[in-house]
Amino acid sequence: MIILAIGIIGYVFSLMEIEDQYGDYQTIYYKSKDSDIIVNEGTSEFGIVGKNWKRLNVWTKEKDSTDLYTFARKASYYSKIKVYRPKKEIEGIKQMEFADIKNLISEKKIKLILEHQNE
Repeated sequence: MIILAIGIIGYVFSLMEIEDQYGDYQTIYYKSKDSDIIVNEGTSEFGIVGKNWKRLNVWTKEKDSTDLYTFARKASYYSKIKVYRPKKEIEGIKQMEFADIKNLISEKKIKLILEHQNE
């Protein structure tokens, strides 16, 4: 019983940490998965999601890794963020340009998982 209580307390603390870290962006944390493609419409940038139990990192062409919060707020707090999931593995995605990602969207090779914009 004590172990269960400690486990529940630990889980609640991890949820609170995600809330504190990401605030309005926590929906993105919960709905995205490793290897999803995240797009910041405000900056016309994209990255690949890398997720662990308490952080969501974005690998972009310019940076090996940046935090979701930093990526999402780069242009402004109100930037539109979209998360896409590839229908199958896409070769060389890390070397692609933003126009290539737009082509994947129009060709329906990646599926929109969520769209987020702070108001």
